[in-house]
Amino acid sequence: MRYLVIGSGVAGISAVKEINRVKDKDIDITVISKEEDPFYYRPRLIECLSGDISVEDIIINDREWFKKNDIELLLGKEVIDVNFNEKYVVTDDNQEFSYDKLLLAQGASSFIPPIEGVDLGGVYALRNGEDAREIYEHIESCKKAVVIGGGLLGLESAYNMIKAGLEVTVIEQADHLLQRQLDNSAGDKLKLILKEKHGFDFYLDVGVEKISGNSEVEEVELADGNKISADLVLFSTGINPNTGIVEDTELEINRGIIVDNKMSTNIPDVYAAGDVAEYNGNIYGIWAPSMEEGSVAGKVMVGKDAEFTGFVPSHTLKVADVNVVSIGVLSEDENIKSNIVVDDERTYCRIFKDETENLVGAIIVGEYENENALLKEIKE
Repeated sequence: MRYLVIGSGVAGISAVKEINRVKDKDIDITVISKEEDPFYYRPRLIECLSGDISVEDIIINDREWFKKNDIELLLGKEVIDVNFNEKYVVTDDNQEFSYDKLLLAQGASSFIPPIEGVDLGGVYALRNGEDAREIYEHIESCKKAVVIGGGLLGLESAYNMIKAGLEVTVIEQADHLLQRQLDNSAGDKLKLILKEKHGFDFYLDVGVEKISGNSEVEEVELADGNKISADLVLFSTGINPNTGIVEDTELEINRGIIVDNKMSTNIPDVYAAGDVAEYNGNIYGIWAPSMEEGSVAGKVMVGKDAEFTGFVPSHTLKVADVNVVSIGVLSEDENIKSNIVVDDERTYCRIFKDETENLVGAIIVGEYENENALLKEIKE
């Protein structure tokens, strides 16, 4: 039985590990990835921007691991075509690889909005190990950076570039930071803390008009006319699933490749998982659900019983070294009411209760002494 996995990220390798548990001499596993690095912990790529770690430091399974487990790992090779009827794929060097079962786990690419000047030198998006190396090399000769996007990844990227010695400005089109996780007041509190604690600069509620320079970026012009000098621009504005190789086929695609709770597509023996897959209208774009989807796909591919039941994000994390919590129900309606418990210069806490006065959600920015008890009650 020939198992072919496209993509060496967490979804693909989680599947590979499940397939590899079946100790059958007739099982062949091949992984094809356009990346040059073997399986690494992608969420820590951001830390490479500070110079504190390198891509090599976050590799989970090196080439030797694949060799030892008799898994064929083909890096730096991109799949450009898939023939579902005859069950083979074609790579960019015109090689063909046949399969009995195929997992599409080729991830996503950074979404870069169509803004004038995005093709200038010094304009980047961070998606893989090569991006991290290239950006850090540029950081070493920079003084001022602009990060476009005030979500989790944008703020963490900005923080790591500040740690590397740069002056950093964050531009966010929404009227507050972390729009998906925080309300206006919490976003404003986070902005204040980041400004005072680390020297962040911010422009909120405004878009980017264009990026200008000769061959290299020199300036970012905002829609309100403000101009910010910069010798590095980093986009952190979301992702696009890598569906290009299957878009002219019979495979069902919406934003991503549509899968059921078994990670099966509409084509027999073809599965999808991770950032390229769409389950119940969701493309999660984060590590934990991608790992679970990959694990389910791998089990199902070898005939085991498994299913993916969705993922509810619960954020308890450090954002640029600031405590941020966003959990449970975070909006009011006729049955849900909220109350701001703390709002001082270093802490914001808003809690949400249902009609029976049970805690169902919370937003926290900063250090809140009753945080653990509050989270425990929500989770119960």
